[in-house]
Amino acid sequence: MAQVSKYPLKKEVKERIEELLWEVIGSLRSKQETEKFFRDLLSPTEEIMLSKRLAIALMLLKNYEYRTISEILKVSTGTVGKISLWLKHEGEGYRGVLEKIIAKEKWEELWEKIDEGIRRILPPKGRDWKSFYSEKARAKAKSRRPF
Repeated sequence: MAQVSKYPLKKEVKERIEELLWEVIGSLRSKQETEKFFRDLLSPTEEIMLSKRLAIALMLLKNYEYRTISEILKVSTGTVGKISLWLKHEGEGYRGVLEKIIAKEKWEELWEKIDEGIRRILPPKGRDWKSFYSEKARAKAKSRRPF
């Protein structure tokens, strides 16, 4: 678990360094830049801890059960419960970002289904339409034969 000094910061110092953190994070413009920054900023333990929290929140929004989340992510059900409470009462930031991810996944699934449907009706690359549909018709007729 991450350690924080027992000596509190002055309010002005705390506010300024937090402002700096949000300013820096807000200035990141690409996935690669963001990943480099956070890999330098976070220890491996902090990265895992934050990643698990995010994954728990995503799985909760996708209606996974506590026990399933606990088993998959190797966290306690108490941890899942804490994230669940946060999502219900405070988690506007979590919900907003994660709902965008869920929506993106749904669009990607839709496009995959469309692509799959198109591949089923189009001839494979390098084949002509006539021979492709002749083969499909023969296969269909063959499958309809009673014996």
